[in-house]
Amino acid sequence: MPLTVPFRVPAVASASGTNPTSVDRPFQCACCGKRFRHKPNLIAHRRVHTGERPHQCPECGKRFTNKPYLTSHRRIHTGEKPYPCTECGRRFRHKPNLLSHSKIHRRCEDCGRSFRLERFLRAHQRQHTGERPFICTECGKNFGKKTHLVAHSRVHSGERPFACEECGRRFSQGSHLAAHRRDHAPERPFVCPDCGKAFRHKPYLAAHRRIHTGEKPYVCPDCGKAFSQKSNLVSHRRIHTGERPYACPDCDRSFSQKSNLITHRKSHIRDGAFCCAICGQTFDDEGKLLAHQKKHDI
Repeated sequence: MPLTVPFRVPAVASASGTNPTSVDRPFQCACCGKRFRHKPNLIAHRRVHTGERPHQCPECGKRFTNKPYLTSHRRIHTGEKPYPCTECGRRFRHKPNLLSHSKIHRRCEDCGRSFRLERFLRAHQRQHTGERPFICTECGKNFGKKTHLVAHSRVHSGERPFACEECGRRFSQGSHLAAHRRDHAPERPFVCPDCGKAFRHKPYLAAHRRIHTGEKPYVCPDCGKAFSQKSNLVSHRRIHTGERPYACPDCDRSFSQKSNLITHRKSHIRDGAFCCAICGQTFDDEGKLLAHQKKHDI
């Protein structure tokens, strides 16, 4: 015999001491304390505790706790399929089956990947077309995804919303924070199978392994020269483009390589000045230099 479980309706408190949850969801289950806005929802919920199944299928006798479950089940007997696909007209008994089916109409023609929503498919297709519709209003750089533009905009705004709980250092992107957190962990889980050298980050291991394999996947489109690291290719291509992105703040000279700028900046060093070995910036006293070098994780 089903267990009888009471329900209670808590009294509404005065305006000065009202519990918002009690007012918004006044019907509370006496067994587990869960609250509901409407009494019928509480009654249906109570069957979880009592085991009561009052809704019986007239065709096969199977019983259900809620009427919607019975309605869905009866379609097995009636053959009813109330959920039609708007693309091809195929019908389904249950809405989840329709949602799953609809993916076949949102399939990428280039790679065959399927998507639940049309906007997800459109965003994905930009990987194949190279379209970059999201433009930075500060520098004009284009992006294929809006999220990438939002992340890039922090370069201009200086916003760093992701803070490390260990040291307080802040980052503009969540992925950078996740990678930084490994610096606080003593373990180096990514081990080279050739020499045993261990790394905190998987990309570092992948780059290191090219020393053993000799792989050079980054090819210059101008001259065909190949490189093991993408950064080396980027640096090399400035020979062809003439780009000089490293400008000296002390004079009007600029350089294609950061190392050349650092070497050049030494010519501006005053006697007794303290110079950063990483970026070449100079300081009047050693304390300012040490504070500055923390930015380089020295």
